[in-house]
Amino acid sequence: MASSNVLLTHSMGPCVFADTFFAEMSITQRSDSMNSYFDGYVNASTTLNQFVKLYEKALESRNEKEVKADYDTMNTLPLLRTPSPMEKQASELYTRKIFMRFQEELVETLTLMASKAEDDGEVTTYQVAKFGEDNKSYRVNFNVLEMRATCSCCMFEFSGLVCRHVLAVFRVTNVLTLPSCYILKRWTINAKSSVILEERVNDAFSSYLESHTVRYNTLRHEALKFVEEGAESVDTYNVAMHALEEAARRVAIAAKNEGRLLLTNGRTREDARSNGTLTKRNISNHHQSLDHNLSEDEMDRKIQELSKEVECGKRKCEVYRSNLVSVLRDIEDHKQQLSLKVEIIRYSMKDCL
Repeated sequence: MASSNVLLTHSMGPCVFADTFFAEMSITQRSDSMNSYFDGYVNASTTLNQFVKLYEKALESRNEKEVKADYDTMNTLPLLRTPSPMEKQASELYTRKIFMRFQEELVETLTLMASKAEDDGEVTTYQVAKFGEDNKSYRVNFNVLEMRATCSCCMFEFSGLVCRHVLAVFRVTNVLTLPSCYILKRWTINAKSSVILEERVNDAFSSYLESHTVRYNTLRHEALKFVEEGAESVDTYNVAMHALEEAARRVAIAAKNEGRLLLTNGRTREDARSNGTLTKRNISNHHQSLDHNLSEDEMDRKIQELSKEVECGKRKCEVYRSNLVSVLRDIEDHKQQLSLKVEIIRYSMKDCL
């Protein structure tokens, strides 16, 4: 009875913890990994003193292999098996070992079919299976607005790598690059990097980028539905085209009015959020400009000139930021390459001695 309970608990383990992150390592795998760690170094007759010395030797060997693997990842390019932009993206981000795992999952998507099962407008459910094996299908829920997908196999939740079923859904929905939420830093070539300044620089843009992404995905989702309905007949097509032309005109007017409102107040949105102390000064400047009794055409011309200056300033800031991030990344990569070369030389000298 006791043994049957143990077997039941052992078989239930993977199911219960399937959605818990374990870096794809079970308890038995950890035990096997520890045993293989000391293979060729210790045995049943090894004394405690010998074990300590051999442990240090095993540790040095493991570190040497890790250094060589890091060097290969940083200085050699993996062989790409598909023309997919996602595979190229993964080859530039992941370590060599993790990329090979991802590449295997990506190639397997060519044998899978993803068919739409349900669609509630926000989350779409797909059935993913090999051709002719519908009885072995997996369910993938895809939120197009958030660009997030979950699979019933729970591979990403368990191992931190996207499964072939989610990648198959990405393929049929034209998601060409891997969303950032599926790229865990622990699996990337920069996992050991300590470039904090880049993260601080990106913090200033994070809120804008997130909100912009949400707006973009929402519009994209609604536009796709609009296109499908508008293309059903000639009448609906004509109505859809007229609506698009009217919408484009209104968007242009709204964008122009927004720029005029921001510059009439004497500051941009970012200035309003970050520097509230200038409010009185801006209001004073606004009243002074009104006292000049400028015509509406002259006001529009000045607003357009200021708009161009603001846009030019934004572009310059973005260029400076990109250059700064690029320089920091190059410095960090150079430091890593130098450290790897030093480690390899050090281990080579030990072997010679």
